[in-house]
Amino acid sequence: MRHLVVLLALGLLAGCSSTNTRPKATTTSTTAPTATTTLLPGATTTAGATTTATTSAITTSVPPAAVAATLVGRADQPMAMVNRPNSDGFLLAEREGRIRAGDISGNGSLIVGETLLDLTEWITTTGEGGLLGLTISKTGHELFVNYTGTDWISRVSAYPLVDGRPVTGKEGGRPLLDVAQPYPNHNGGHLLVDGDGHLLVGFGDGGWGGDPHGHGQDTSTLLGAILRINPTAVDGRPYRIPLDNPFVDDHPGTRPEILAYGLRNPWRFDLDPSTGDLWIADVGQDHLEEIDLLPAVHYTAGADFGWASMEGTRRFAGSANDGHRLPVHEYSHGDGRCSIIGGVIVRAGNLKELDGAFLYSDFCDGRIRALLPDGGDWAAHDLEAVVELPVSFTRASDGTIYVLSATGGIFRLDNL
Repeated sequence: MRHLVVLLALGLLAGCSSTNTRPKATTTSTTAPTATTTLLPGATTTAGATTTATTSAITTSVPPAAVAATLVGRADQPMAMVNRPNSDGFLLAEREGRIRAGDISGNGSLIVGETLLDLTEWITTTGEGGLLGLTISKTGHELFVNYTGTDWISRVSAYPLVDGRPVTGKEGGRPLLDVAQPYPNHNGGHLLVDGDGHLLVGFGDGGWGGDPHGHGQDTSTLLGAILRINPTAVDGRPYRIPLDNPFVDDHPGTRPEILAYGLRNPWRFDLDPSTGDLWIADVGQDHLEEIDLLPAVHYTAGADFGWASMEGTRRFAGSANDGHRLPVHEYSHGDGRCSIIGGVIVRAGNLKELDGAFLYSDFCDGRIRALLPDGGDWAAHDLEAVVELPVSFTRASDGTIYVLSATGGIFRLDNL
């Protein structure tokens, strides 16, 4: 197990290096989109570009009380976890390709049970590959998964849910997106369903350092972007394009699936269930990790977060074009930090003092932090809880926050 953890750690940090040790085939696009994702560092402030920043009008925040990270369960490299429809139970994705049942016991621990869907035969865990994301449709009738195939194609598929259980076997899946990966890092993989029932899919810039193919600013590719699709098949096509997507009309050469672009590796992101704001933890290159905010009012405006012209607020490559949306928070690689791991908004649940905070961590130092509004700015607060090698956060239907670790631990965040 420890050996697997080390391999995962190396994969997650691979994007920090520009050394190409294992290139893959050139990225190609099928009738269903192309994409990839990468995990990397933060940001410093540099002058020179006219950019769009987001600030908060909320009054100064009071430093919140510390929280505890309580170990409640264990699995084999858990990567994502979602509530089953109409249930307190969960579906848990393990990196090797198993989706397992999870149930809360009377004492609050998470019992990880039987395997409900096994995709291990078709998945590679080399580099940053694996079963990387899952979510459930708004109706509760379909499970969406995102995994890296053994042929180095990222696949997003839908599986019918019957009584909260996926139909087993690969043959039960409905293909949505197939995207060839140019390199074995930045495979991304996060999935989320928005308030309209549309599926959000995160992909990195294609991997290896410095965006060598320029995908971040290239809207003719699905790489370096968050996509938004209606996962309903029509006329022989696996999905539809939402009519309010930003690039549906009059944008020749631009993929209409794109919701936002200029992202290096949006490893995890979250929609605020109260406001509809989209929060993105985007992994940086050599200097900066960043947190991006796309307010609900600008949700379908076609936001450009700047990569690779910018790394956070720091100019990186080429010209810093006007219109980049700056992060609301960034941090450098000092103090043992290396790669941002987002992140969820706190709503309801047991952490009432943190209501509205964006919780996140870093893969290397594992400290749980909260980003809270502070006048017209945002302030980061160390909550004094640590999770070794965090890879993902989950907000349960009752508002409880869980943190998943590459070591296998599943932690619940509690008040002290």
